[in-house]
Amino acid sequence: MFSSFSALTLQATTMPKMDGINSPALRKGDPEPPLTPGRGRIYALRFSPFAERVVLYAAAKGIDVEVVNVNLAEKPDWYINKHPQCKVPSFERDGKIVIESAIIAEYLDVLYPSSSILSMDPYLRATQKIIREQAAPLVDSFLGLFGVYGGSAKGDEAQARVKKVEDALDVVEKLLKDDYFGGSSPGYGDWMLFPMVERVALLSDAVALPFPSAARWPALSRWWLCISVHPAAVAVMHPTDVHLGFMKTLTTGKPDPDYGI
Repeated sequence: MFSSFSALTLQATTMPKMDGINSPALRKGDPEPPLTPGRGRIYALRFSPFAERVVLYAAAKGIDVEVVNVNLAEKPDWYINKHPQCKVPSFERDGKIVIESAIIAEYLDVLYPSSSILSMDPYLRATQKIIREQAAPLVDSFLGLFGVYGGSAKGDEAQARVKKVEDALDVVEKLLKDDYFGGSSPGYGDWMLFPMVERVALLSDAVALPFPSAARWPALSRWWLCISVHPAAVAVMHPTDVHLGFMKTLTTGKPDPDYGI
């Protein structure tokens, strides 16, 4: 794998055109920022893995969008009009709003077709969505590591949570048949999975889960080491100390969405 690939190739990729990724989260009492006609806006939360999916996807496409971060613990009154459950992410352009990370990613490819990540070939398009669905065990289990990291899950419970993620990584390892889930370059499936694998790698030492591991997950480990230096990933990822610092605030029950700013 990666026989014709190098990190230098990635560095030549178009850099993302967006601002606001690390802007302070708007909260109750803050006014709604005016929209710029024709420009897309992602409503996000800096450390949300599901919002990160959309920000990564937009960055990988190199499209001109803005990010507006929202404090979900102290939501601005106007945000209910952007998402009926006041969650992130949501996407808005010219007053038209779409929610749910996987759906927003597809919508971005339709709005900005010249940089489409999903293939126009129906079969290849379907296979990318199938990968996302088959990787569901990881999406469903990775959040359990937060409790292990924070200490609320201990002993047998902590071991069970770690094992559940390890088993999910076994599933994802078998799904990776090429350099990337998208083939020779990162695709829809890659960006949908990236935030979950990112958090597993981030917490690996703290929760005694050895990832990346060339012994148990050789393909997925090589994938991670390469995609984590992609310009889109570099533009969106937080420094390790900042991300871990936020997770500490999360485990106390008082998450700080502006941690590290």
